Amino acid sequence: MADNETSREDKQLAPSQRKLDKARSEGSVPRSRDVGHAFVLGTALIGLMVFGPRIGATTLQLMRDGLVFTRRQAIDPAALTQWLGHLASSALWVIVPCALVLLVVGVLASGIPGGFHVSLKPAAFNFAKVNPMAGFARLFSRESLVDFLRLCALAAALVGVAAWFAAGHFDEYTALAAAPLQVALGAAHTSMTNGLWFLVGLLVLSAAVDVPLQWWRHYTNLKMTLQEARDEARQSDGDPMIKSRIRQRQREISRGRMLAAVPAADVVITNPTHFAVAIRYDETAMGAPRVVAKGADHLAARIRELAMDAGVPLFEAPPLARALYAHVEVDREIPSALYTAVAQVLAYVFQLRRHVPGRGAFPQRPDTLPVPADMDPKGGAE
Repeated sequence: MADNETSREDKQLAPSQRKLDKARSEGSVPRSRDVGHAFVLGTALIGLMVFGPRIGATTLQLMRDGLVFTRRQAIDPAALTQWLGHLASSALWVIVPCALVLLVVGVLASGIPGGFHVSLKPAAFNFAKVNPMAGFARLFSRESLVDFLRLCALAAALVGVAAWFAAGHFDEYTALAAAPLQVALGAAHTSMTNGLWFLVGLLVLSAAVDVPLQWWRHYTNLKMTLQEARDEARQSDGDPMIKSRIRQRQREISRGRMLAAVPAADVVITNPTHFAVAIRYDETAMGAPRVVAKGADHLAARIRELAMDAGVPLFEAPPLARALYAHVEVDREIPSALYTAVAQVLAYVFQLRRHVPGRGAFPQRPDTLPVPADMDPKGGAE
């Protein structure tokens, strides 16, 4: 009991949705027996009020039929057996429907308050369930003591109400012994119905107390310690080291695809050393120039190296390189604010491609590019 209370004191964190779902999948849901008892007895009371006279008349007729038999039935075992079987089947037609209704109501009431859930895990063998020490621990636990006291109080209340009602109608019950059978059955039906109302009321009151108690107990038992919350987070999100390696591998793959696109770029705009942004433009397939690769420091050096090996021209424009690096992700089109500056660079590069030495003037490199100050992290300062 002390260990259980100590572990409960350690469980201060609310149960996670994953733990609640896991408990439900294992068949651990709040249950209230008092709700089932109240529903079954209430249904029996309603059935007694509605169908009681008919059931009483049928029972009385069966009693009359059972006391009347022919001479052949008395001396012939086969005829007697057939006659008794007829009486038994007639009695079953009265008993079985009532029992089935109460069974269905009991099953439906068992879903209150935790709802219905079919699980075979509670039926699986568990040594803790047959371990005598664990059984004694549950027997003398705080929950068992609370349940025992509550059941004792309920039983005392039921017995007290029944005794009070019987004592108040003692003279009436005594008079029934001298009354005709049919009159006695009718009076007993009325008296029993009135008495059952008090018992059903007590059970409903007990269920109203037991349902919140079971919800609170279920919630409390599923509370988590700090270590359990950490373990669950690790299981849900994965081991941090493994996740770090996965992210690193994803970055490596993404970087590899990005570097593979550098040889197909039209130009690489540089800082000249800190940043490098590769631009590609296909007017038949793109609405605007697109950044196919970008990098800083060592990655920028690798992009410049691949560009030089593939013959992709390098264009030194620090403000534009900084703006592109800061505001455009890889494989995204450039923003409209940088259209003019990038267009001038691409026009210069395309002119270089078409230029033939000795034929026409050499393309003029644009000196200043219109890069908005709010796009350049350094505000245009070199």
